[in-house]
Parts: sequence; structure tokens; C-alpha cells
Amino acid sequence: MKISCPLLLEFDPDDRAAVRSAFAEAPLMTMGQAWREEVEPGFHPAEVRVGWRDQSLMVFAELIDRELVTKATEDNQPLWMLGDVFEIFLRDIEGERYVEFHIAPNGKRLQLVFPDASTIQRVGEREIRIEELMVGPEMFEFVQWVEGEKWCLCAKVPGSAFLPPGTDLSRRTWLASFSRYDYGSDLGEPVISSTSEHALASFHRQQEWAEIVFARATE
Repeated sequence: MKISCPLLLEFDPDDRAAVRSAFAEAPLMTMGQAWREEVEPGFHPAEVRVGWRDQSLMVFAELIDRELVTKATEDNQPLWMLGDVFEIFLRDIEGERYVEFHIAPNGKRLQLVFPDASTIQRVGEREIRIEELMVGPEMFEFVQWVEGEKWCLCAKVPGSAFLPPGTDLSRRTWLASFSRYDYGSDLGEPVISSTSEHALASFHRQQEWAEIVFARATE
């Protein structure tokens, strides 16, 4: 999947109406469970839109969620094991380094930086501890709010997450994927979903991530 990422007009991320207006014409991605023949019981829809400005990727997500839950108490905990999370996976196509960012509904965050695609396998084989990949200080910004049964988030990821400061994002290509862990109030097995057409329930399969091309201001 290739997506043209539009240059957005300036907006106040704390103004909900302004966020919706800014992203109104931005490309839409929906979350699903491509690795299954049918979505499982308890699946809730979610939509993600992307744009850019200020040399940063801008993300607006709306997730249906009737029970926002998390047991997270601080940043850089294993949030996907502690409750609901929205996940952002990003990599500049010209490099190997990529990031995985988590947002919990109580404002806690997890920031992971992977040197290359093989690192996640080394984590699975216990050659590397996941804690070694956790980083600070804050690498991205976000605001979130609840509207009825919707959990809404607006995030800003600067290009400096991958690239030297001052790099122009115009015409660059990033690989991107967005996913979630959706728990019930009992914190039993979560329902997971992704914007990527994953053949397996593995969010690190970069061959199935979308290509996001940062458009020029005149496009």
C-alpha cells in the first residue's frame, strides 16, 4: 500500500474541531485482522489518518472502545501487557532503524528503537532484553480525548526520530503501520488489529507496512 501524505494547514491539537478539520481530506486507513478469515468476537473498528507539517508526521486516530483500561503506572513499561494501547511503527525507507511507540489511555507512553529488522527476532530468542530498546526522553507528542465510545488521539512524530535535525521530509518515504491492543475490563486476552495486511499476527512484518510518501506543498 502506498499513501500520499498531505501537507496539513497549521492547527491547534488541543482544539478537537480543528484536528478534525485539518485531517478531513487526509488519507484514511482502517484497522482489521487480515491474518484471520473473519474478525474475532469483540473486535472494534478503528480509523487512522496521516498528514505532515513542521517536518513531522501527524497522526489522527479514532478507535471504538467502550472500556478504556490500563494498569500502567509510568512510561516505558510493557504497555501492551497492561491494557489498551495504540501503536505506531515507523521507519525511513532509506535506513534500517525503526521505532515502535505506544500510547495508553492514561497518557503513559512506551518508546522502543530497533536498530534493524532482525532485532525483534533476537528479542524473541532472548539474546536482547526489550528493556535495552526502551528510550527517553520523549521522542514524540500526543493529545487524546474520549468522545462517547470513541478513543481519539492526535500524535506528532518529528523526522528527527530517524533523520538528522533539519532534514526536509518533502518527497521522502517512510514505512508505517498502526495497531492496537484492545482489552476488556477483566484484562483477559486482548483483541489485536492493524492497518497493515499482515499474513500473520505479527506487527513487525515490515514487508506489509504501508509506504507513506510526504507530499510537496504544491501537491
